Amino acid sequence: MLTVKSFLRDSKGDFIPLDQAIPPVPDPDYVEGALEFTVDEVEILSLAHWDYIDQLWSYIINVLEELRASDSASTRFPDQPIELKFSRKGTLGILVQSTVGGVTCSAMVREGELMSALRDSGMKFFQCMESLVPESAAFHASELDRLLVNCER
Repeated sequence: MLTVKSFLRDSKGDFIPLDQAIPPVPDPDYVEGALEFTVDEVEILSLAHWDYIDQLWSYIINVLEELRASDSASTRFPDQPIELKFSRKGTLGILVQSTVGGVTCSAMVREGELMSALRDSGMKFFQCMESLVPESAAFHASELDRLLVNCER
């Protein structure tokens, strides 16, 4: 089972589930947050791996675009030394990996399940961001469109 959940970091440094976030966002130009990304009880990303979450979601879309054209794609977090990598392993699915400080966490997931979870979680993220950061609504809407295109199978 795969779960992907977005959290925003409030002005006190606490992580708030996206659906409980209340405007205003502390800094709309640098939206801090984290993804909890778990595959079959393997924690790929956690709240400890926080960064600029709106940028991170855009980077993940870039990875999905690259994965459509090749068997492997990766990105680094916007402002942290963390790598997130997706590698297609034939009929087995996608190997999802994070590397933090030389330590790698990885798990296999069916490609359809990965795309579905990223589509659903990303859609929720960008739709919430349109209302939480209205001055960037056009950007969030365009990123949502990119996400939906790249999560098609």
